[in-house]
Amino acid sequence: MTEPTERPGVPTVFHEKRTYRVRRVMDAARVAPVLALALWLLPLVWPQTGVNTVSSATALIYIFGVWAGIIVLTWGLSRYLDDPSDPDP
Repeated sequence: MTEPTERPGVPTVFHEKRTYRVRRVMDAARVAPVLALALWLLPLVWPQTGVNTVSSATALIYIFGVWAGIIVLTWGLSRYLDDPSDPDP
């Protein structure tokens, strides 16, 4: 019989689905403040004069909509990360 040859390169690392998902949700929680800042700064680049102006009322509705969306996003992320039904491996 022939001896098995080792494959060159780095071996594949196996991660459990739960661990992998929790790490991705933790990454999303880290990116959420940057996303929030970018969405809140977006009205600063809207045109102030000219034909395509955005009214102050529309900008305020947008800002409060982003604010509410961030609250819902962080609530969902925290609920997922604080899952008490964590099965033992």
